[in-house]
Amino acid sequence: MSPVTEYRRERHSGIVTFTWAAVDNEGDRELVASGDCPVCHCPMKRSFGPVQPLISKGGFLGRRQDPGPEPWTTSCRCESYHQPRPANARGCGALLTLAPPPAGLTGGS
Repeated sequence: MSPVTEYRRERHSGIVTFTWAAVDNEGDRELVASGDCPVCHCPMKRSFGPVQPLISKGGFLGRRQDPGPEPWTTSCRCESYHQPRPANARGCGALLTLAPPPAGLTGGS
């Protein structure tokens, strides 16, 4: 971890490229994105189950029924502590837009 990054709920501009892997979790296939948060530079992983909630504009707008080629959104999920982070939160608070997983992992063309 580099210099201390405060917890701040802000959108990171640009699309972030993470490494994607498909994992079998008790019969359900999950996609796992892993990489370093571009804001706090801490390593993080984000697991997406068979149905991924959309969090565009900070709200729940629906569910993604298939992975598709659109970017995915998530917040930083690093294990580092960033002050003044709420007790129920994880990461530095950055809202990230992830490049979609490769078609080979999602079953797309």
